[in-house]
Amino acid sequence: MMPVGSPAIGEDFIDREHEIKQILATLKKDNVLLAAPRRFGKTSIMRKLERELSGNDSIVVFLDVESVYSPQRFLSETIMELTEFEEFSEKSGFRSQLKKICKCVQDNVEEIEVPTIIKARLRSSVEEGLEEDWVDKSDALFKIINSTNAKIYFVFDEFPIAIKNMNLLDAELFLLWFRKLRQTCTNVRFIVGGSVSIERVLRTIGGTNVINDFKIIRVNGFERDVALKIVENVFDEESWEYTPLLGDKILDCIGESYIPYFVGIMLSTIVDERIITGKAVDEVLIEDVYNNRLLGSKCKHYFDPYFKRLKIFYQEMDVKAAKAILGRVSTTENYPIELAFNAFQQETGSHDYERFLDLISDLENDFYIENDDGKLNFYSKVLKDWWRIFHGNI
Repeated sequence: MMPVGSPAIGEDFIDREHEIKQILATLKKDNVLLAAPRRFGKTSIMRKLERELSGNDSIVVFLDVESVYSPQRFLSETIMELTEFEEFSEKSGFRSQLKKICKCVQDNVEEIEVPTIIKARLRSSVEEGLEEDWVDKSDALFKIINSTNAKIYFVFDEFPIAIKNMNLLDAELFLLWFRKLRQTCTNVRFIVGGSVSIERVLRTIGGTNVINDFKIIRVNGFERDVALKIVENVFDEESWEYTPLLGDKILDCIGESYIPYFVGIMLSTIVDERIITGKAVDEVLIEDVYNNRLLGSKCKHYFDPYFKRLKIFYQEMDVKAAKAILGRVSTTENYPIELAFNAFQQETGSHDYERFLDLISDLENDFYIENDDGKLNFYSKVLKDWWRIFHGNI
């Protein structure tokens, strides 16, 4: 059974060979921005890259920056992760430069390997030392990083959220500094990913020109043959009788795209139903599980974040419009974009068509909908079915 909600590692990591090859090829010359909402397998891909890139004089620093709220915190967390590579820190002169940042670091930098409480104090000291002149101090550290023979890869998960958490002036300065850093550090590569549209985050900070050097790679759902293999493997693990007809039935319920998270919760729910009722897994049971359990109140918590995150990550003026548009799109096929604009005007009182198109673009980038030549459809069938049931009348 593939994990539901947790990163897939080791033998649980399935497929994604195309994405991994594409990213590894891109990293030879460029930095990478991974675009995917939560539960699409983005973090699993990042963890796989961490293992693929490590070794052979290469260092990989992986950091989830969702809780970061300032440039100083971002950099102190990054610096502390890099100090874990003791041989690099000592031989490169990185540790010596770190001592110059602040007195407490100077006193304790030799104790980086000691218990967690010392590390926490040291991390706080680094952040405090960066409060003033963080640009110059960080430039000095990255100059050392770039001058070594080692290839350094920084992997930042939930990067757009970190930028959103910063105040406007800090975010703008950090993004400009970060762009300049990527242009000057030729031995360093960055892989950043996010479960929210970075374009929307940057729209209020000065535009996407600060990230246009990244190669954007979208993480989509599984191909059908891969998803079928996952279904077949679960049947084998559970000692159920598998037929291609049953595999097709499960995937037809979920619908394209075969998002790992939705495949996982469908199979997990079937397992639960089998344990509770003892019934054989057949077409009737699959249909019943999908309609009455997966799309019912007991599994509502699996989907609620897709609804709630609109209020968290979208501007207040756009939230009602987004919910209204998604409600209408969930009840039909090929919803005309002109009607969506009508809904936008009704909910916002604005007739700004450019802002409306920005909202549609955000909903596309966040994998809610697809815009096919002015016709809107949900990206995922199962999410569409759930949205229609619980929010289709909005």
